[in-house]
Amino acid sequence: MELLLQRAEEKQIDTIMDIYERCREELEQQGLLQWGDHYPSREYFLREMEAGSLYILLADGVLAGCVTLNEWQSPEWEDIAWKYDDEWVVHAYFLDPEYQGQGLGSAFLSECESMAASKGYKSIRLDAYGRNKGANVLYEKSGYEYRGSIRFTSRPEGHQEYHCYEKRL
Repeated sequence: MELLLQRAEEKQIDTIMDIYERCREELEQQGLLQWGDHYPSREYFLREMEAGSLYILLADGVLAGCVTLNEWQSPEWEDIAWKYDDEWVVHAYFLDPEYQGQGLGSAFLSECESMAASKGYKSIRLDAYGRNKGANVLYEKSGYEYRGSIRFTSRPEGHQEYHCYEKRL
């Protein structure tokens, strides 16, 4: 399967939203309230698109995933004992449920890492919803190191813990 990571274009917003909604519904069916009603939103994706930080994964030419890649870090991360500098940060990373379970998640991360390295970044940071075991296992198997946990108090009780990871490139 040929994979390509490229900047998202406005004409792709409906497809991005469709994939995101299907991902969100699947998570909610598992009792995982990873994302709220306001993040990520259509407006979020359009804003990140305009900033040049929204990327899509094409699998054999078909839009299969989406991710925001930039330098912004959540204020909740301030107390995390990060080990590496010169970081690029992963936000709102998701893969079409139709492509999950085929090894594409790790390949998608690898594409993000290659792009980060090509732009001169030395590491990648991200956080993952603590109860999403699949995501946490994916990051750990992909060589990401656990650095600690944070709480997003804007999330519902019982769904506030997120795990922080980083990887040296």
